[in-house]
Formats: sequence, structure tokens, C-alpha cells
Amino acid sequence: TLGMIGESPAMLTLYDEIRTVAPLATTVLIQGESGTGKELVARALHQLSPRAKFPMIAVNCASIPDSLMEDELFGHEKGAFTGASSSRKGLVEAADNSTLFLDEIGELPLDAQARLLRLLQEREIRRLGTHETRKVDIRLIAATHRNLEQMVNDGLFRADLFFRLNVVALNLPALSARGHDLNLLIHSITQQLCSRHDKKIDGLSAEALYRLQRHHWPGNIRELRNVIEYIFVMRGEAAGINASHLPPYLLTAADGRKTTMTAQPRQLASKGKQAEREAIENVIQRFGSSVEGKKQAATELGISIATLYRKIKLYGL
Repeated sequence: TLGMIGESPAMLTLYDEIRTVAPLATTVLIQGESGTGKELVARALHQLSPRAKFPMIAVNCASIPDSLMEDELFGHEKGAFTGASSSRKGLVEAADNSTLFLDEIGELPLDAQARLLRLLQEREIRRLGTHETRKVDIRLIAATHRNLEQMVNDGLFRADLFFRLNVVALNLPALSARGHDLNLLIHSITQQLCSRHDKKIDGLSAEALYRLQRHHWPGNIRELRNVIEYIFVMRGEAAGINASHLPPYLLTAADGRKTTMTAQPRQLASKGKQAEREAIENVIQRFGSSVEGKKQAATELGISIATLYRKIKLYGL
């Protein structure tokens, strides 16, 4: 019923925590590495709550430019700015009586953080271009792969907002810490792709499975899903999956664990320009150059999508 797969102790504990907190209106902060399934947890919390009869409103803060964030969240009145030819309801109002999920909340600009704090304190919002306030009844769930406490210390995140968000914290385990869950996920994702592509796979060779098991999975479940999809493309008409069908970076390490991707830090801060360029190039090669791929790459690198585009242009990638 939770829409998640896993039988490891860490996941069983997480399931219990979700079932305990879901029926309440309590604010929840979901923390975990990129690709661990934070949105799945948010949707489980929503579906098990009294608000499930209304759709959950999900917002990825990293995908909205800073200049548009407040308008997207809080809406505007006609004439609020050039081009505002009509009034528009923001995503917070759209989540009235339901759940608002703010993913990558560490990317929220400080101005928008102040308005979000007021929302949590007063349960009301004010559209851009008016002094009129509107009452809203929302349950807020936030998620991040960043260390918000460190961001507070660095002056990048409001301490008062952090304490408002951190009422109940759910911590998602990395895929590398979930033991046998990896095999369950490989089987589930493979079956999903078989169904989608109307194909059958006899199974994985022992070497292919060994390589997958020994990899550290810095991109977690998202990386695993991308790898299995890559295999589907590269295997052609082969009935099974062997090591030759795996992405090259899984075959470059002697022990299958310390691959070139594992050695790439997630954060770009304090990296030299050449190292930064190589890190960006490697992650883009891994996730692809599509819009969705770039969003995943930005998340993996710990930067906003707008910053990633600037870096791509800077380095001519």
C-alpha cells in the first residue's frame, strides 16, 4: 500500500514511521540522498492521510527560477507586474485542504523562505500585488538531500523556518545500505520494463548480477532505474542479461565497487575549475542531456538546474 519496495530493517522502520505520522497534520521533513525515493514517501504520507481525497500538489524548488518562485507558490493579482493581465492562483492555494510537497526545499530563495514561514505560522497567504490575505489549510511535506543545519550555519537557510519544518524528520537510507533490497528492486524494475516494452527477459547472468551488487550506487534507486533501462536498450534481442550489456562505468573497476562515478563528490563547492568541469561532464554523461536528465544531474551535483545550465555554458559542454 505504500508503493515502495524493500524488506531491510531500515525500510521496515521507515514504513512504521510513515504509518504513524501519515494520519496527522504534522509538518514532515524527508531527508535522504538524491534518488532514494523522497517523493514516494511524500505520496505515501498523503495517501494514508484524511487529505487523500484531494490531489497532492508537488513542487520541485530546484526547477523553478528564483525570480518566479514567489509567483509560482503564492500567485498574483491582475496588474501585479508587467504582463499580469489576469489574477492567478498559486500552488499553495491549489493545495488548500490537501498536501503541499516541496521537494529540494534547500533551493528555496530566502525571500520565498520568509513567505513560507508566514504560511506555517499564520496559515494564510498573500498573492503578489495585493495586501489582502487568504486563509489556507494545507499539510506541508518538505524534502531535501542537503544538510539544512549546515545551510543555516552558512546563512543560506532561515533557522526559524528549519525548526518549523523539522517537526518530524524521516530519514531515507541509501541504496548501498539496504542489503538484499537491491535484488528486489532489480527484479521489480526489470518486470516493469518488460511489461512496458512487451518483452521477456530470462534473467541476469551471475557476473552481471555480481557487478550490480558490488556497485556503490551513489545515485541510489534513480541510478539503478537508469542502468536497467540502459540494459534494455543495449541488450537488443538477447534473451538474458550479461555483463556486456551493463554501462561501461560499471565495468571499469577491478572490484566493481570503486567506479569512476563513485569517486565523484556530490557537491561542487570548493572544487577546482577542471575538476568541476569533469564532475559535471561525467554526471551529464550518466543521466543524459535531456531536460529530465539535466534535472537529475543538477540534483546529484547539489546545485540548482539554473546553475547547471550556467556551468554547461561556461565550460562549453
